[in-house]
Parts: sequence; C-alpha cells; structure tokens
Amino acid sequence: MLVFLPLNNPKVRDHLIREKSIKLTKKCTASVTKRYARLVFTVSSPILYLLKQLKSKAFTSNSAYRMKIKTEKTSGVTSGNKKRKATVTDVNDIEPIKKKKVRFSDTSNGSITALSSLPKKKKKTESSPLEEIKKKKKKLNGSTKTDAPLDFDQLSSSLKSRADEKITQVQAKKQLIKSKESRRELLDNVKQIKKQLKTKQKQMEVRQLRKKKKHINIVQDKDSTTFRERLKERQKLRRGPLYDMAERSKKIWELLRKEDTTTETKQKLCAELMKLIEGNVKFLSMAHDTTRVLECLVQFGNEQQKSYIFEQIKNDIPLMSKSLYAHHLIIKLLTYGTVEQKQHIVKSFYRHVCKLARHTIGCRVLEHCYNDVCSAFERFQLVQEFYGREYCIVKATDEKNIEQLFEKKNEIQRASILEHLKEYITPCVEKDLLNGSIIHRVLHEYMRFANESGRTEMIDNVKERLIKMIHSRDGGRVAMYCVWYGTVKDRKLLIKSLKTFVVKIAKEEHGYPFLLAIFDCVDDTKLVSKIILQELMSNFDELIDDPHGKKVLMYLVSPRNTRHFNYDLIKLLKTADTLTTSKKDAVIRQQELFDYCKKFYLNYYPKNMFTCLKDGYKGLMMAETLEKVNDDMTLFYKSLSETLQNSSMEANNEQNLIEHHVAHNVLRQLITADEKRTRNTGNTSLISSILDNVSSDTLHSWVLCNRGCFIFVMMLEHGVKNETEHLRELLQPTLDTIKRQSFAGAKVLMEKLTTTTKNSIVTEKNQ
Repeated sequence: MLVFLPLNNPKVRDHLIREKSIKLTKKCTASVTKRYARLVFTVSSPILYLLKQLKSKAFTSNSAYRMKIKTEKTSGVTSGNKKRKATVTDVNDIEPIKKKKVRFSDTSNGSITALSSLPKKKKKTESSPLEEIKKKKKKLNGSTKTDAPLDFDQLSSSLKSRADEKITQVQAKKQLIKSKESRRELLDNVKQIKKQLKTKQKQMEVRQLRKKKKHINIVQDKDSTTFRERLKERQKLRRGPLYDMAERSKKIWELLRKEDTTTETKQKLCAELMKLIEGNVKFLSMAHDTTRVLECLVQFGNEQQKSYIFEQIKNDIPLMSKSLYAHHLIIKLLTYGTVEQKQHIVKSFYRHVCKLARHTIGCRVLEHCYNDVCSAFERFQLVQEFYGREYCIVKATDEKNIEQLFEKKNEIQRASILEHLKEYITPCVEKDLLNGSIIHRVLHEYMRFANESGRTEMIDNVKERLIKMIHSRDGGRVAMYCVWYGTVKDRKLLIKSLKTFVVKIAKEEHGYPFLLAIFDCVDDTKLVSKIILQELMSNFDELIDDPHGKKVLMYLVSPRNTRHFNYDLIKLLKTADTLTTSKKDAVIRQQELFDYCKKFYLNYYPKNMFTCLKDGYKGLMMAETLEKVNDDMTLFYKSLSETLQNSSMEANNEQNLIEHHVAHNVLRQLITADEKRTRNTGNTSLISSILDNVSSDTLHSWVLCNRGCFIFVMMLEHGVKNETEHLRELLQPTLDTIKRQSFAGAKVLMEKLTTTTKNSIVTEKNQ
C-alpha cells in the first residue's frame, strides 16, 4: 500500500531530503521527494487487500477512482491492540478520474481516505531515469489521453457480486493467517530450542577438545603414572612457559618460610625471588601455591621489594580482594605493609564497600581492614557508603558518628538513609554474611533509629542468625534489641537457636549482656531454664572461674546490683523497663529463675569453700546467695567451720584464712548476710555453728592477730543475745592477752567486751 505524506513543515522536509530514504519499521519503508514522502506498507489486512482487488479487477486499467471507506475501532481478540473494521458506504461514492497515483491519509476521526495526488509542477531540472521510464510506459498505454467516464449502472451488479466474493475470500484468508500465526509461534519456539541445543553441543565439543588437548598424555599413561605426576603435567599445560619459574619460586619459598633460616639467608632468598617474579606478580597471585610465595616475600622482604609488589597490584586491589587466592596477598599487605600502602588500600575500597560486604571472599578483606587497620575516622568513612550513593562520592568529614549526622538532617533525609541501610543489609542477611563487624555496626544503627515496622522486619530476618553476631559489641547490642522488641514467637525461636552455644556466649565480653537481657525480659521462665540455665548449670565449675561467666551467675543471684556490675550496663538494661512486651513482674521472674539455680550454688560452695573464701568475687556471690536462700544451711555452715578449724595461724602460710585480707572481708560479708537471713527465717545462724564446731583453742588463737579480733567484733555486733553471751564466756580467759596486744583490733574488742559486760550488769540490777 502506498501512502503519500505531504511535507508542509520545511524543517522536516529538509531533514528527510538529506536522508533520501529511511527505513521506518519492518512493515514500512519511505522514499522522499521535495513535496511529499512516499510510504510503502507491507501489512496483511483485509482493507488493503480489498482495495488492491477492486483496483485491479473491478475497474479498467485506464482509470483510477476515489472512494471513501469508513473505519470503526474494535478491540482485538487475542491481544489488546485495536483493529480497524472497513465497510464500503456506497458504490455511487466512487467517481472516475484521470489515472493518477493514489495517496491515503488517516483522519483524526479514524477514517481512511484514498485521495488522488495533486498535479505535479514541471521541474526545471533534468528528470531522473525512473521518471523517464514511467513516461515511456504512459505513452505506450495511451494514458496521456483522458478516459471517458464509465456507466456505473451497468457495472453496479457485477461490482457488488465481486465485492461479496472478495469479502468471503478475505475472511477465509483471515482464518488462515491466524492459524499461520499460531504455527509461526510454535515454529519460533522450536527454532529457539534448536538454536540452544546447537550452542550447547558446540560448547560441549569445545570443552571436550580442550580436555583432549590438556589430558591426552595423562589418560594414556594413567595406569603407569601417579597422581602427583599427572598433576604436574596439568600444571605444565596450564602455565606454559611460566611453569619452570613457578617451580623455582616454590623451592625458594620452602627454604624461606622455615624458622631455622637466618636473616642473612632470608635476604638472599628474597633477592632471588624478586628476579624470578619480575613482571608476573598478578599471574602468581591468582594460583593457590604461588600466592604463598608472594605472601612470604611480603612478610620477610625489605621495603623496596614490598613496594615493587604493591606497585604491580595497586590498581587491581578491589578485584583481587574478591579472588579466592589473591585476597590473601592483600591481607598480608595490610599486616606487613607500610603506613602509606595501608592508607592506599583503604582508599581503594571507597565506592566498593557495599559490594565487598556482599561478597563471600571480599568481606574477609573488608573485615581485616575495618578492625585492624582503620582508625575511628576511617571506619566511619567506610560505613557512610551504606547511607546512600551520594556518600560514596562525597564523604561527611565533620561528623564522627550517625548521631551527629542525624542532627543536621531532616526527617525525609533520615528516612532515606534508613531505607538505604535496609537495602544494603538485606542481601548480606540473605547470604548469611553476618560475621563482619562493619555489618554489625550498620545493623545496630538501623535497629536504634528505625520505626516499629522496619525493626520487626529486620528481627524476622535476623532472629535465628544471632550466633554469628554476638562476639562483637554492636552485634551483642543487635541481639539485645531483638530480645527487647521481638514478639513471644520471635523470642522462642531466638532462644531455641542458642542451643549448645550458651556457655560460649556467657564467656564472651560482649555476649554475656545478651543473656542478662533474656533474664530480664522473657516471661517464659520454663523455656529459659530448660534451654539456657540447664546448659549453664551443667558447666557451673567452668563458668565461675571465667571473668565473664561468673557475672552471669552473679546476675541470677543479685540482678542489677551496682556492687557487682558496671553502671553503664545497668543503665542499658533498664531501657527494657519501659517496653510493654514483658507482662510478668520482674521480682517473680527473677525468683523463678533463682529457684531453679539455687541447688547448684549450694552444691558448689561446700565442696570449694577454701577457694571461695580466698576469691573475693566468689565470696561475695556466696554472701548474696546466703542472704537470698530460705532453706536449711547446716551443710554450708559445717563446711565453713571445718575450713576455719583446719586453717593455720602462721603469718606467711597460705592456709591462714583469718589473716588473709580477702577471706577476712568474705567472713564479714557472710556474718552480715546471715543476720538478715535469720531475721526472716529464724533458723540456725552462722555464728552459733562456728562457736559450736570450731574448737576453743583455735578461737583463742584468733585473738593474737588483728583481723581475728575484728571477726569477734562482728560476731558481737550481729549476733543474737545467746550467741554473744556464749562468745563472751569463751573469750573471758583471754582478756589479759587481749589487753597486752597493741594493734587496733584488740583495743576495739576490749571495748566491746567491757561495754557489753557493763550493760549486762545494769540490766540484771534493774530486773
């Protein structure tokens, strides 16, 4: 179908004339003249087919006609595209005119009109050869003369019949076209599958050819050769001419890495290695055996040798940090390189931090750089790339942390930063790359400033993967936030994921506060005692000797006591008091946990009484348990009195508990705690058990030392009336020796004894 497009716009006309001919689409091509653009459509539609048939058969070849065809927009059946439905309005609308080229124009109402082209003006320029050929054809056909008008009344009946036949033919061809289109789709799918199969076959053939080239000698001699020999042949084929150089460098490396080699020989070996390695550093860094050669050279080489290796790889540090073998070389440069080299490596990670954090190998290099190399300022520079793409290009230098950065931002900017944090954290969580402390810091910042919905989504993703995060400070804080803001189901899953790891967490510096948060928040004490406390109490002896594990045991006895815990830690734990996630009373929860644990405490103290008295923390724990327990403590008292009976009174002897400064303070704490306990229960006290079970000779020997006299003073102050009278009777024969002593304890004890005797005499007289 030909469509002539008049060019009224001079700019469009000039542009099309310059281009001469344009291929618009697959279904349309164009050729351009000065007055109009000739468009040729190759579209299979019934309208065009009908026009062609009517032009060729219904009318004479010497005439051309103008007719109007209405179109109606109808929706397609298979697709959503709109089609045109053509109907000839009336045969009388067709008028004979002189034979001219027909041009079609699409009106705004959706009707297509086929109109005769305007008469051309004679060109002054010479005619083209195509126009001359057309003129000759016109002369032969006699088309230059005007044709006489035809009688349409005679042609109307035949025209209608032929038009009906053509319409039926068009409908039949439509159905054929639809079936052909479905067949074409099937054929296209089959062709694509065949192409894929051919490509796969070619790839397999190429691989087989490569294998044959590499292993042709190995397969033939497989029975007569060993695995080592075959491996050498493979390396020869892979490395080619560099195989000999790699073998020599490995032999030198074996001598260089030994501890017996002297510094002089190491220098010589490093010089030999440098001669072999020149120009091949990148190649050697990508293999599992030759990277160790470079690592050893970085470790034992001088500054010139290190700088040469660094210059060879400094432009490829981000790529090499993702390599399976080359990343070891970068770690060695971060440990043994110069300060300038380390700073260059840190700066080379800019704009690549998020990609390295998501990479399984690159995250190791980033972790080593962040923890061991970077300062606090450089760490914040690396962390800023998680806040958005703009921070990859322009860093914030005035702020030191996210709190200072948020002070200068509005709510929209803060929300965008938190969205970027979430966007970069989620792939790391999905890949289970949570060992890095930089990820822990970013997670901690997100959990602190995110809203409730964002925090709950992150808790759902992280709650079963907290074991990999608790070893760092920020990771431990993230675990505490998960306990505080998680639901009951989240807490159950979180606690169940800690099986077989509870003792390890309790021994870590940043892990034990996480257990304290569980003791404070979780209402399901049966679940906590079943999973956490059972594992802790089964390793009681191991935990009580650990500097962090003993704090967990102390918290179960006396929670949030400033005498035993840091004030900042208690302040951090108090943040959970304002939350509504826990409904049980804190006192009831703590008492339920202690009731499960107290038998383990009371079994440990009598067996290890001597060590508990000489260890201050254990002694304070023993005093706290004594104050809190309401059960019978006869076994505890007997073991304590036996240890005091067996202790010697020599000055420099380790068995002397009375003069030991720690044991003395522990005994004083035990006496005061026992007084509080006996007031509530009325059971036998510690003072009475000591006076009954310790012999009088050992008690008299305590008078000869300063701290022994102070213990008697504590007994007189905190004992019951019967106990004080019994003690006064025991000390009556030693009054002369007490008067002769010059230390302060003897003087205070003498005053106590004299005042108590006077008070007793006055009370007797009054009675």
